[in-house]
Amino acid sequence: MNMYDYIDEYGMYSFEEIPFNEIDATLFSFLSYVDYGKIVEKEKIQLKNVGRMHLGLHNKKERNIRAVEDATNLLKYIKDTNRYKNCYLFNYVYDIENDIQFSVISIEYQKNKVFVSYEGTDAQISGWKENIILACEFPTLTHKKAIDYLKKNYTFTNKRLIIGGHSKGGNLALVASMSSNLLVRLHIDKIYNMDGPGLLKNEFHSSKFKRIQKKYIHIIPENSLVGILLYSSNQKYIKSNILGPLAHDILYWVIKDTKFEESNLTSFSKELHQNINKYINNHDKKEIRETIDNIYNICKRVNVITLVELKNSKKIMAFIKESKY
Repeated sequence: MNMYDYIDEYGMYSFEEIPFNEIDATLFSFLSYVDYGKIVEKEKIQLKNVGRMHLGLHNKKERNIRAVEDATNLLKYIKDTNRYKNCYLFNYVYDIENDIQFSVISIEYQKNKVFVSYEGTDAQISGWKENIILACEFPTLTHKKAIDYLKKNYTFTNKRLIIGGHSKGGNLALVASMSSNLLVRLHIDKIYNMDGPGLLKNEFHSSKFKRIQKKYIHIIPENSLVGILLYSSNQKYIKSNILGPLAHDILYWVIKDTKFEESNLTSFSKELHQNINKYINNHDKKEIRETIDNIYNICKRVNVITLVELKNSKKIMAFIKESKY
């Protein structure tokens, strides 16, 4: 069963009938990719109305990013379901500053129960670069924005919070939660990182992480290339229906009833995790950043836009040839 099958089977049930679960958390994490501009701002608006208004404003093809297209299609698919149509969306932020994109939205799925969803990245090479930068910088500009969002909107609240995100958004959810003030942390019930990077070694061993660790859940597909980055705990490895970069896409994650089907991390992902951490531990931040920039610039020169294109033999040969210069 995939995400659409789950919606077909459980979309008729309210959250009172079948409680909020990790599949709902994944779906809500993915909804942050949708462009809610001119529809959602600070005030609450029901999801069913957001979906209808979005069809009117965005009836053309969405920007050419797979996650945005997939999330937009999911919004349209759930807008009239009993489970999701009466959810409220509010406190939407979309901000681009210094070539960094930051977006977040709050979703009230039951009275005074809110899911804070941070936008992540997908298989774009630019998104890969943004994820890897987390290996040499802390806190990043997007980290600071994520922390400020919780402080501004939920320091004084009567709402119970679940914080989550996919890819970079999962890392933002983790960092924002562990760095939030006491009043915010008292209201956080769970933190979901959906195949996003973990933490640098120092932050992983910090008291900030330890104080929220029991609430933290890191969901990682068995073929992960992103969720295995850096250091983490409380991992749940799950089955995906595809190998390679597209395993990052939640639409390929295998669902059984109201949970993901568990699996084991592949030997490739394990080795990648070990090699990347070894490289990070043996190089300083400047060297890591230079390596990231060099690889990114080579990809641009050979017109590799997504990680999926690196499966193309001609693209691989062009990449190898260009990297010699």
